[in-house]
Amino acid sequence: MTAARSILMADAAGAWWRAAAALSWVAGVAMQLRQPALWPGASYPLMVASALGVSLLALRVPSRSVLRAGIGVALVVGGFGYAGWRADLRLADALAPEWEGCDVEVVGVIDEMPQVAEDGDHFAFVVESVRALGMGTRELKRVQALDAAAGRPLTVQVAAAEDAAQRARSSPASADDDGEVDDASPPVPAPSAGDPVVPTRLWLAWSRNQRDDRAVAAAPAPLRAGQRWRLPVRLRRPHGAMNPDGFDAELWLFDQGLRATGTVRGNGQLLGSSWAPIENARQWVRDRLLLSGSEGGDVAATGALAALAVGDQAAIVVPGN
Repeated sequence: MTAARSILMADAAGAWWRAAAALSWVAGVAMQLRQPALWPGASYPLMVASALGVSLLALRVPSRSVLRAGIGVALVVGGFGYAGWRADLRLADALAPEWEGCDVEVVGVIDEMPQVAEDGDHFAFVVESVRALGMGTRELKRVQALDAAAGRPLTVQVAAAEDAAQRARSSPASADDDGEVDDASPPVPAPSAGDPVVPTRLWLAWSRNQRDDRAVAAAPAPLRAGQRWRLPVRLRRPHGAMNPDGFDAELWLFDQGLRATGTVRGNGQLLGSSWAPIENARQWVRDRLLLSGSEGGDVAATGALAALAVGDQAAIVVPGN
């Protein structure tokens, strides 16, 4: 063991050995990236553990060639397993299909500077806790349509809500004076099959459509990074159009770690604020630039300047819009 360690220390002092070790790790990562599909999640931690085992065994052999070969193989296998492990963890942080289109209440923190658009505010939201909300008849029909379009059977949660809705519709209180069922019947109780499965980071939109009285009544207060909110939201898995040589919305969301999108439904409750000096400083600069443009300046120029200064691409005004 001592002889092998001395050999390893001598090799580590050489630039060629350090370069070979780095290339071995990179080769393992590159091999994993060529996989068409991930293996079962437990495979990659086992590969990392086996790489550690191979390196420990190589240290017990006093032969320089065996030691180098063992460490090289361990680095390749370790890089492969580490990259696959990280990819598996990233993909596991997703919105469960059975909760797509359902109304849930999330508590969390605005993670970045909100983007301001004509239709409202868009912001990244880090989820701390979540609970299911009741579904009305219209919401239940929409979730059933989503399941039917995806070709999957109704989940336990939706099936339980459907049974509750049918019982509510069959009661005399759910019919109007003409004997017809009212779509605005009381909300169906929240699903009882456990808490919703949502990702840790969401991309939310809070509408302020001036033509929608409900949206005006529930217009958001000035949003800032670090604010902690309780919000009723409706979530869906990331979807976006991709034109040739155009913007790939799904790829951007995945790159940012935003594994679900959603809209705020109704009024939220501000619970507090935390310290986010960098994001608040960026927002202060952006707001001052946009304010100067709206007060008689060049809106397009100030929007482009805000995008260059603080990285808010949503501030860019496209001519003709």
